[in-house]
Amino acid sequence: YVHTGIPEVDATSRAGLIGLTFILNDRTAVEAGEPIGVDIENDELAFFPLLYWPISPDQPSLSDRALSRLNTYMKNGGIIVFDTLDQTSARAADVQSVGPGLQRLRDIGHDLDIPPLVPVPPDHVLTRSFYLMQAFPGRWADGQVWVEQGQDRVNDGVSSVIIGGNDWASAWALDDNQRPMFATVPGGERQREMAYRFGVNLVMYAL
Repeated sequence: YVHTGIPEVDATSRAGLIGLTFILNDRTAVEAGEPIGVDIENDELAFFPLLYWPISPDQPSLSDRALSRLNTYMKNGGIIVFDTLDQTSARAADVQSVGPGLQRLRDIGHDLDIPPLVPVPPDHVLTRSFYLMQAFPGRWADGQVWVEQGQDRVNDGVSSVIIGGNDWASAWALDDNQRPMFATVPGGERQREMAYRFGVNLVMYAL
């Protein structure tokens, strides 16, 4: 997960990936290790097939060095999941609708090589990489999820960017006693289960 410099956001990312790691190790052949927080300004990104990056309105700006490193990472097959955490603020099924997290992503990412995006198609690999599913809830439900358009000829057809605002880490997050840390709204524990399934699909898709 990407260190944002915002303590509560980073703590939730870590707890969320700890929860998702538990599910992966319990349900799949993946042997996931301890979640690692990444400093995109300095850390080597090539070791990580998948980065979870929560974007809040307080997200610091990126240096030119960081932008260049991120573009290289995506070009060479890395996947970034941008979670704008703002599905309750921007409900329209249109990437042009702007919640506070999405607006901040636009502000900091205008120099990122983000390709044209489309809503996840019904037959996309992300809908069937482990579980069969057509919705991708997190702490919030019903937010649109976007993937790269027409990426079949590069990176083995895998999208380098996935964008949504459902706050997935909060849905995955477990405390030290393996109890959920945040409510999932409006669908309760069934929604949390679907959020875990989406997390598993994400990892399988990346691997």
